[in-house]
Amino acid sequence: MKKRKSIIFMLVLLLLVMTFSACTQQEEQPATTDVLEQEEKEDVEEVESTRDDDRYGGDIVVVTTHVSNTLDPHYSAGSTANYQWMQYVYENAICLGSDGQFYPQICDFEYSDDGLTLKLTVKDDYYFSDGSKVTIDDVVASFERAGSVGGSFDTKVMSKVIDTKVEGNSVTYTFSEIAVTALQEIADVRGPGYIMPKKIIDKLGEGEQITDPADVIGTGCYVLTTYNPDVEIVLTRNENYVPRDYGGPGVASPHYAYADTITFAINSDANSRTAGMIAGDYTIGSITSDMAPYAEKIGLRRHLLENQWTHAIFFNLSEANKDSIVQDKNFRKACRAAFDMDAIMLAAMGGDSDRYILEPSAIIPANKTYYNEILKNTEYNIKDKELAKKYLEASGYDGEEITWLVSEGSAFYRNAVVGIQMLEDIGINVNLWVVDSGSHGSLRSDPTSGHDIGAWETQKAITNPAEQSSFVTGTAAGWWEHEKKTELLSIMQSTPTGSPESVKAYEEFCELVAEEVPYIVFGTGKSLVYSQPNVE
Repeated sequence: MKKRKSIIFMLVLLLLVMTFSACTQQEEQPATTDVLEQEEKEDVEEVESTRDDDRYGGDIVVVTTHVSNTLDPHYSAGSTANYQWMQYVYENAICLGSDGQFYPQICDFEYSDDGLTLKLTVKDDYYFSDGSKVTIDDVVASFERAGSVGGSFDTKVMSKVIDTKVEGNSVTYTFSEIAVTALQEIADVRGPGYIMPKKIIDKLGEGEQITDPADVIGTGCYVLTTYNPDVEIVLTRNENYVPRDYGGPGVASPHYAYADTITFAINSDANSRTAGMIAGDYTIGSITSDMAPYAEKIGLRRHLLENQWTHAIFFNLSEANKDSIVQDKNFRKACRAAFDMDAIMLAAMGGDSDRYILEPSAIIPANKTYYNEILKNTEYNIKDKELAKKYLEASGYDGEEITWLVSEGSAFYRNAVVGIQMLEDIGINVNLWVVDSGSHGSLRSDPTSGHDIGAWETQKAITNPAEQSSFVTGTAAGWWEHEKKTELLSIMQSTPTGSPESVKAYEEFCELVAEEVPYIVFGTGKSLVYSQPNVE
């Protein structure tokens, strides 16, 4: 491994998991076209003049357990194993900043106020890694192919397209209805809306996947050089890549390929990964908890990454569980008043108070348009036993046992052990139903399985709450049916993202959740990762 003082890399926040990037993030204000062109010129000059400084050179080795199952970006299915490397080879037509706003990436875009048309215009100076210029035909072909594969890109974007009009280097898509999550899908750094050359798509033919690494051609700051998914995947700096400012923070900030290579080394054994990190074989990876003190003593650096994964419980409010006391909202309020969210999250994170924040909102705080503190300002983390007992008495609870379903050896289990004690302290009898992790998923999603409380994690929404199916529409809300909920969801799903109608509907939704308590969020966890001392 090349000797150097430091490697600078960017830790990219994603919708489902955390992955790593060899690009920095710099928060910049939107600029005019002239200013951006000048900054892009300065960016290139900076790269050329600083390639020999301590930020550049060397190899990043990320140890991972994820085994990629395809070379094809449109068949990636949003799988960690695939996008953990694809996101550095491919880019999107537009990108999503960490502020919840959309910015142009390969394309400038115009999205109509009524949410029914989207115009994409390819930037004049955008190139694939093989030196060919990106055209609107590449974008159109990529969208059509991603949609033909099926999945979310089809349901959220292409299935709603009723007209495609290409003019010059632009395309205008007309939708049959407002597609409130279409921009998010197009901008998703996990794919499958990556842009690839039309010539590769034509070469493959209908229904054929990429099998030759030479056909993996994108516009990103790295290129694929080794694809041995059971052992390693190696990316090498794209020397033709031109850093540019897309106008926003996070993924929408300039990308710089500091490392010569990024290697994803596959290792499924936790002890072996730890040994590799301690020996210096890996640059970035995990450490077993028992070895963490030693790892930090010898200089490995500890990083906490905000991943927006929430820890929560839901009540089984299905018709199949209609006779359970959890159907009474006063009982649910009693549980909320009794819980000490701090203590529960501390248990979930193994006693590490730095690894979580208490945040009950289903949308990230960075989204200034939708985020509100309605849920935080209700009876959240009040730890009021007397109030909890009053709610319990109002519910008519007569001592019957309720069942809390969890998976063994998980944070769910640690949450439950602590939480059950708090419920027992106010007089609720709880049966802890512990199952293996494989059974947990199927039992939790089965309303007839016999549980009254289930545990779940879900990621917060980034742009529109309507995309947050787990807390808003899905089974993590415990099959919660409510006339007002249906009305508000319809508004959020049928009005443009960020519109006054949509924002007001979400505020009313939060007020409804605060009153009905169909689920209870404990807090939002952070991922823990270690790096070698020279990684900044």
